[in-house]
Amino acid sequence: MDRPQQAAQARLITAGHAREVADFARGIVGATSGDSTAADRILAARRLRLLSLQVLQWTVRAEVLAGAPWDVLASALGRDEATVRAEFEAGTASWAVRQAADGDAAAEFEAAAQALDDWYRRHADDLLDPAHESPVSDLFAHPTE
Repeated sequence: MDRPQQAAQARLITAGHAREVADFARGIVGATSGDSTAADRILAARRLRLLSLQVLQWTVRAEVLAGAPWDVLASALGRDEATVRAEFEAGTASWAVRQAADGDAAAEFEAAAQALDDWYRRHADDLLDPAHESPVSDLFAHPTE
């Protein structure tokens, strides 16, 4: 499996985490006038933060796999290059090796991409969101873009 394909798979994972963030955030909005305790509301906000951090981590991992320069990644994160490289380089390489060895990964990713496309179409706002029929599945049709 090549790096562009792995970058596409990492972007798919990023999209899955973004869906979790959106769905969980919707739950927080829905509970706004409920009788949740202060602790419940704080715990929900903390969970949302952790879910959002997964989106960030997988975004960086996808960009590493796509070949983005470390200085660009570090600048975007507001951190120094050595720290960003130390945090992401080994884990990303390890993940890429595991993915390359997984013969079932391609089929699993295809099904997950289709499910995310369906979710996007159900939730997309005609005025605010890009008009894409299959924004996630398109990753695998054009993985280098």
